[in-house]
Amino acid sequence: MPAEVEPAELALLLDFAERPHTENWSLRAALVRYAQPQPQRVNDLLELVRRIQGALGAQSATLQRDGEEIWDAFEHNTRPADVAPLVELLDAAREVDRLGDALAEWAVDISRPRPDDAVDAVIADVAGRLERLDIPPEERVPPRRSRG
Repeated sequence: MPAEVEPAELALLLDFAERPHTENWSLRAALVRYAQPQPQRVNDLLELVRRIQGALGAQSATLQRDGEEIWDAFEHNTRPADVAPLVELLDAAREVDRLGDALAEWAVDISRPRPDDAVDAVIADVAGRLERLDIPPEERVPPRRSRG
């Protein structure tokens, strides 16, 4: 997401997949460690991350232009009709971002219990939100086969 988005708190939230958490572990970095024994959970979560990022990217002009107003609605849990879907999308991003905190803490100390229940709860919650917002899953393009 472009750096021109204000306020800074909104810009940080928009970078939810890459921003540093505990000991500079990003959500994506922690997912690499978590994926070793849990590839399906990570795949499901990353699909949601891509859907959120795609939808937020499509709203980048609005976020740049109206970031302060959108952030105010988000922070005060108001849903003006003109930005309600975007506020709901940001709330879904915040849920994934919070999960990033838990995954980063676990990645730093993998002797702790795995956050499987938290991952499952976020996947279920965010998937439902994205469905209600009519944000479709990403269409996968099969890799091209080289001619040999």
